[in-house]
Amino acid sequence: GQGFILLDDVSCVGTELSLLDCLHSNWGQHDCSHAEDVGIRCSLESNTVMDGSLGPPVRLVDGESTKEGRVEVFLNGQWGSVCDDVWTDRDAAVVCRQLGFSGAAKALAMAYFGEGHGPIHLDNVECSGTEHTLAQCIRPDTRIHSCWHSEDAGVIC
Repeated sequence: GQGFILLDDVSCVGTELSLLDCLHSNWGQHDCSHAEDVGIRCSLESNTVMDGSLGPPVRLVDGESTKEGRVEVFLNGQWGSVCDDVWTDRDAAVVCRQLGFSGAAKALAMAYFGEGHGPIHLDNVECSGTEHTLAQCIRPDTRIHSCWHSEDAGVIC
């Protein structure tokens, strides 16, 4: 990395909700160099994939498990929903595959998992079902929409 080193001597139990809940030295106090910068790789046990090489990050929210929920994508610095226009099981299968789930996928419409609160980022997403990421299904005009949050798309993986 470059710039300031903000944390050192971080010690987590594993049940914390935030890295800042772990024991750590005072902000900016360290005896490190950038040669000691840490990184992480998360397993697909969660319902969010943040790997930017896969296109916009995708998550499922407000479901009863990590395998279901309203589909949200992270674009322009904020999470937003996907409109259910032309939303099919093929689209749901791609979302599930991107999140690391296999097997059948069911598309749900009309804000089945509740209405989102942020922007509506995508509309008219059309996947063939063989894509690895939702980004591969996005055409230039999919960011133009005429939707309300009552039309937020959902999936069950």
